[in-house]
Formats: sequence, C-alpha cells, structure tokens
Amino acid sequence: MGACSLLIKEPDGKKRVVPIERPTLSLGRSQDNDVVLTDSELRVSRRHALIEWDPEKGATLRDERAVNGTFVNKQKVTAPVTLKSGDVITIGPHELTFREEKAGGLAWNIEPGSVDLGALQQPPKPEAKGSEAPRLQVLELLNEVGLKLAGTHTPSEVVKEAIQLLFRIEGVQRATLWPWDEKERCFHQMPLETRAGFDQLSAPMFDPQNLVLSSTILNRVRQQNKPLLIRDIKSSEFSLSKSIVRAGIQAAFCSPVTSQGRMLGVLYADNLMRSDAFSQEDFQTFTIIAAQAGMALANSLARQEISRQDVERANLSRYLPPQVVDLITSKGGSVELGGVLQPVTVLFADIRGFTRLSEQMDAREVVDLLNDFFAVMTAAIFQSNGTLDKFIGDCVMALFGAPIPSERSPRNALVAAVRMQQQVSRLSAERIERGLAPLKIGIGLHHGPAVVGNIGSTERMQYTAIGDTVNVAARLVSRAEPGQILISETMHAAAGGGDLFHDLGQISVKNRDAQIRVYSVDWESIVQATPAASPVS
Repeated sequence: MGACSLLIKEPDGKKRVVPIERPTLSLGRSQDNDVVLTDSELRVSRRHALIEWDPEKGATLRDERAVNGTFVNKQKVTAPVTLKSGDVITIGPHELTFREEKAGGLAWNIEPGSVDLGALQQPPKPEAKGSEAPRLQVLELLNEVGLKLAGTHTPSEVVKEAIQLLFRIEGVQRATLWPWDEKERCFHQMPLETRAGFDQLSAPMFDPQNLVLSSTILNRVRQQNKPLLIRDIKSSEFSLSKSIVRAGIQAAFCSPVTSQGRMLGVLYADNLMRSDAFSQEDFQTFTIIAAQAGMALANSLARQEISRQDVERANLSRYLPPQVVDLITSKGGSVELGGVLQPVTVLFADIRGFTRLSEQMDAREVVDLLNDFFAVMTAAIFQSNGTLDKFIGDCVMALFGAPIPSERSPRNALVAAVRMQQQVSRLSAERIERGLAPLKIGIGLHHGPAVVGNIGSTERMQYTAIGDTVNVAARLVSRAEPGQILISETMHAAAGGGDLFHDLGQISVKNRDAQIRVYSVDWESIVQATPAASPVS
C-alpha cells in the first residue's frame, strides 16, 4: 500500500488535499475532528464519519451514525466500506475523493536538489578573489530574487511574484504554490498559472480537470524537505503514476517552501512538451526562488498575524479589562473563550425609574445620559478585573472570573458594585448642579457556576454567560431599591461575610419556586472607611 490522501472539494469550489497519515481520521463539523467540514446548514454532523487506515490492509470508511448519512459513489454507507482509489465520498455539501498510489508506483530515485534551502535564505556574503563566474551569477540572482520578494506585503503578493519569477526560467510553462495548513494538516489546492502565450490545450494528454501534483510527490517533498527535479517522465518509473501521466507532464520542479524549519507550502513548475526542458542551472534557479519565497511568505504571514492580533486585541478591549487582554494575547490566543462551565460572579446594574426619567428628556439628552452612565459603569468593571458582557437598555451586565477563572471574582465584583454606586452618586450630584434630575441605580450580584463563551452563530457571536447564576443575579437587580446593592447568600459566603452586610431574610423571586436569602451591602460605610485618594480598595 502506497501513499493515500483525500482530495476535498468544498461547497464554494475550493479544493484541499489531506494526506492520510494516521490510523484513524475523523471527519465532521466539530473543530476537534482531524478533518473539519464546515456547514452552516448543519447537513454535516458534529462527528460524521471515520476513516481507519492500515498501510498493509488499506482504508476503511465508517459512518458515525450521521443524521444525513455518508455516501460512497452515491451509495449510502450502512456498514464499513473498504475504499478504493477514485472512490467519491459525499458528506453533506462536501465531496471527498479517496486517492491511493500503489507501493512501487513511484520510484524513490528522485533527483533532489543539492543546495541547502536554509543557506539560500541567508543574506549573500562577499566572495573571495577567484570565485567562479557561475557562483557570482547565483549570488546576483539570489540578491535579485530577494529584492523582488522583499517588496511584497501579503501572502497572495508573494505567491504572484514567485510565479512570475519562475516564468523567467525558459522551460517553465505552468506554475503554482500550494499552501500547507498545519492546523488542518492539508494542502490547499491553488490554480495553475500559465505562461503568457503558451497554449496548454495543444499539449498532448493534458486534462485540465485532473489534479496535477501526485500525493506521493507532495508527501515526499514535505517529509524530506528537499526540492525535486522530475524529468523524462515517460521513460522513468514515474510513468506508473497515473496522476502524472494523465496530466501530460514531461518535466517538473517541486520544492518545499519553508522558513526556519516551518513548512509553508509547495512551489511547483512544469513543462508539458519536452522532457529535457530543464537543465541543472534551471533547477538551481528554481531552488533559489523557492528558498527566498519561503522567507518572504513567512514575513508576510507574520505581518498578517500581527495585524490579526491587533484587530483581535481591539475587539477584546471592548469588553475585557486591559490586564485580561494582555494575558490572553501573551498566550497567543490559547485561552479558550467558548463553552466552558466555570464559577463566575454575575453583576447587573440598572437605572431606577429610567422610563419616567426619559419621558422628561429629548432623545439627545437620553443618549448623553446613557453615555455618561455606561462610561462610569465600564470603568468600574475594568478597574476590578471584570468583563463587560453587554448593555441592555439602561442596564449593564458584567462577569467576574471569566474568561480567566479567579478565586477573587466575588471580592472584585463587590468592589466594582461599590465603585458603581459611588461614581453614580457623584454623577447624580453633577446633574443636580446643572438643574437636571438625579440618577439612582440598583445592583444585583450572584456567584455560582455558568457556561461562559462565544455563544451564537458563525455569522454573529457574543461572549456571554448562560445558566441559573445569571438568572438569579437578574432577579436580584429587579428587587433592588434605588442606591441599593443586593447579593445572594452564595455571594455573601464567597465574599467572606462581615458587618457591612445586612440580612434581609428569605424573599421570592420571579420564575423560581424556592425562596432565596438576600443581603444588602452597606456600601456607603465602605466608602467612608476608604481613604479619599482611592475610591475603593
């Protein structure tokens, strides 16, 4: 049994090649699958199918009780199916072609490049006297290619420039660069670019719909990290590779595109007319372009990643305090933000009598009031390491202990609540001085388990918390009087208790059969006991 792979055709027409290198390969919609098949219409199950691969026995496909079924050559899979090369697997809107190249179908006496790709990614060094002219020409070309690719900024620009440089090799008729996706462990198929003026339809045996690169060659390049020169296909053992024969290739270059040991893709060029189209000098030129393309592509991907992180940081900063954003970005975004059950403290704060208050103001005054109010609330939340969940009309929801769990979340939430009452009191005093109506808020706090994460759809997600802990906090804020902070018994215990909490006894809350014990917080005494230089410690 030789190399096996899946050619996956996505619903949008894009293709990718996934080498089968593991004993089992899971396929489905969930991100924890080996092959993720996205589908907004949910025709693909979370865990849809499984491919078991044995180098001696071959590959077997099993349906994992998928709701919409798995099909091989349009036949529904009801029992394990032994896959044959060319079998078409249909999973929802995805079409997967199983490809197998028989052991011995490709000989391994491939002519590899003799130049170290890593060495070609270093700046040219001055040559000693007596250097041969060919060596100087190589250095000149290396410098020229480096300058050309250094002027690119995006990955697509690097690919475009690298292909144009390949067309300077006289025998190159077609070229492409397939990026390697390390996360999905696959090559993404890109279209072949054709040299201007070359009529590829006149080439013998050429099938434009056929996959050009053999999966065996792709795997060889990736695993051994060496460029290849393939020549005289018809008279060599490569002729046994049907994918090459059908494509009508007479000569080809293929090289890994790498940077500091990191696999980025495969650069490819071929000639459909002549088996002697490429010389050793051409091969060396191709290798130089591949090496420099790797360095340029790595730089462009790094710039792209920095830009992405800047955008992500700006988005995170909208609802997370700066110190939490720093922690997440310092870990490279490795903190899981979705679907995690963990203890959190939930805070709700809203303006008392807002409807009556807004009836006395025009729309612009209402907006100004809310902006002032939300600015004060957000500052209090962030100062106490909280996460701004959302604004709901005149209400604010905040989380403490998410996304980063913390034993101090009850204490931090309580400090934030006191700061809110203190700052709203100051804001209200300013409004009275300007002849405007005073402002009062009520606050509710509860501590307990909740599911926190990005909840919604792929088109629109929001970081939030769901569960009974959120519901209890919302019920408490609805019972809070103007200027009052109400907390649950669980919150009281988590905060450590003390003389500054007043037991209000058991109360009934909406949509809950059992009563809950509630405490009010003497926040004014806390403020009076705090030095003026620091509103709350």
